[in-house]
Amino acid sequence: MAKLKELLGKRIKEIRLSRNLTQEQLVEIVDIGAASLSKIEIGMNYPSDDNLEKIAKALNVEAKELFDFNHNNDNQLLKKELLDAITQEKVDIKLLYKFYCAIK
Repeated sequence: MAKLKELLGKRIKEIRLSRNLTQEQLVEIVDIGAASLSKIEIGMNYPSDDNLEKIAKALNVEAKELFDFNHNNDNQLLKKELLDAITQEKVDIKLLYKFYCAIK
């Protein structure tokens, strides 16, 4: 259960940060104590069902998205493939760099 609490806390924090919300802002929206949210985000406490629903609503996600712990795996695989292509000189590095500069 400790691993689930830790993963859930990291996911809540990740989504909160992606929404440009501080802990204080989320605390106000959800109406829970700052210490409670902090303990949830570091994986010490598991939120009650009510607070879990409130957090999901405040973050504008479905509750099930808070338990999507594999969402970054695809990005990690893509990153590895790109790095391998660059190090093995399978791509035109100058062209790739120009593309990167154009989209950053």
